[in-house]
Amino acid sequence: MIFRQVEADDLYTIIDLEYQNFDFPYPPEIINFLYESYRNTFLVVEKDRDIIGFVIGITQKKEGHILVIAVRDDFKRKGIGTVLMKKLINVYEKNGITRLKLEVRESNVAAISMYRKLGFKINNKLKHYYEDGEDGLLLRRG
Repeated sequence: MIFRQVEADDLYTIIDLEYQNFDFPYPPEIINFLYESYRNTFLVVEKDRDIIGFVIGITQKKEGHILVIAVRDDFKRKGIGTVLMKKLINVYEKNGITRLKLEVRESNVAAISMYRKLGFKINNKLKHYYEDGEDGLLLRRG
């Protein structure tokens, strides 16, 4: 497996993965904007030249904000998401950013468990945060 920064040729696959993984995906124009604006913190993982996962972070006021992480269904629960997160955390740290945050669905127990193992702590409950009315959790690290 190869972990690397996103490239223009990856975007169609990333958009497809986004739509496969989320009921309320980021629209293609947002993915394109994030590609143009935050390439340094937009990472992909490929296996046999196929993109099987990605993570996107942005930086706001010297804090990293992890927007989305997705892994192809047939590669889930194999530690790929954890490695993607570690790679992104490393990119942030190399750039002097140690404070990170992210939001996660309260029902996403697997993701919450992964984030906790990576040093994130629940900071706040976000009432009706998601489009379908589900509550979210704000997690912070550093």
